[in-house]
Amino acid sequence: MSSIADDQGSRLQHQFCFEGTVLRTLDFTGVNLTAANLRRADARDSVFVRVNFHDADMTGIDLRGADLTGAKNLTIEQLQSAVIDEHTKLPDYTDRSRLTLAPAG
Repeated sequence: MSSIADDQGSRLQHQFCFEGTVLRTLDFTGVNLTAANLRRADARDSVFVRVNFHDADMTGIDLRGADLTGAKNLTIEQLQSAVIDEHTKLPDYTDRSRLTLAPAG
């Protein structure tokens, strides 16, 4: 499990650990998911508008149909390790051509 540093430089564990959980159709608008553990979470059709994903572990998260409009600190590497499809709404700064979409169905 990775950690983040607080203002005094001490290490903190993930504030959120959603590893392997079902998060379908939930609304996370504006939530700070910095350093969150989202590995293998099922977040299909969820809303992550304006969410901060700085240093979040998104390995295997299912984001098919999710709305990531205006997401902050979301890297191409995080998205490459996630499952997305043609219905996933990505931030404007994301180069969709660098991503592999999940097969339809």
